[in-house]
Amino acid sequence: MVHAFLKLFLQRHRESKMAEAKKFGPYKGSKENGGRPIYVYKKKVDGKWVTTSKNKARADYESKNGKIKSKDTTVDHKDNNHNNDSKGNLRAISRSKNTAKENKRRAGKKENEK
Repeated sequence: MVHAFLKLFLQRHRESKMAEAKKFGPYKGSKENGGRPIYVYKKKVDGKWVTTSKNKARADYESKNGKIKSKDTTVDHKDNNHNNDSKGNLRAISRSKNTAKENKRRAGKKENEK
């Protein structure tokens, strides 16, 4: 019994080490995310393929600076150009600060249209 358990444990441990996620993309995002590029990740978990996706800007930022731990933190484009995903243009800020920045930008845009 112990031998079978150990064998199963070692097999799953090897599979989890080999089960690095495969990255595909970038692909054009949907209308819901403003058409921003995404990466698609596929990973085998317990014998089944699991598919997830991540915003390209966030994935690029995390590849340079490490994983963002807080769900309340977003990746911001310093120059407000969402097509410019260069590493120097990306920074992590709180969701509330990013929303405030976007609202301020939109308010300025409306003032200029008058």
